[in-house]
Amino acid sequence: MKKHLLSIIIAAMTLFITLTITDKTAQAMTQKSLNNHVYLVTFINSNGYTTAHQYVFFTTNGKSAYVNVTDTDQSGKPVVNKDSTKEEKAAPRTINRYLIDRKYLNKVTSKKYYKIKGNKVIINNGLITKKSTGKIEKGGKIEKFTANFSNGTQKYDRVLFQMAQRDYQYR
Repeated sequence: MKKHLLSIIIAAMTLFITLTITDKTAQAMTQKSLNNHVYLVTFINSNGYTTAHQYVFFTTNGKSAYVNVTDTDQSGKPVVNKDSTKEEKAAPRTINRYLIDRKYLNKVTSKKYYKIKGNKVIINNGLITKKSTGKIEKGGKIEKFTANFSNGTQKYDRVLFQMAQRDYQYR
């Protein structure tokens, strides 16, 4: 009886661990898995320079809001300097408001600026134009993945999605 019960428990644990490991990479490429998370999105031009950053707030229905930031420090916090635009100077307050006030966030999210389906990403946020489609690199996970826009018509040809640190996730 004990041997039989032990083998059932081991089989169940093995199945659970296998599903957990394989499920994370499979989910990484669906819109639903990004919902209710905040990402720091970095736009990289063809020279390999990081040239633009956005905090992207995904809501439960796939819509999103974004906040442009000048730069981020090593911990992912937005950096404001004298060259920052008015929007970028207000970014820390805007980010904090979006994190605290879900009603306000839902009010300002009106579009799906970022659409993810399969291994493709469509971005329409002003930095990537013409609703171009990027291809997600293999091996990407929910926490961090990269999309390549290889058609040569964009200012930025790589977009790095990295889940924002815990302080910048919904409370």
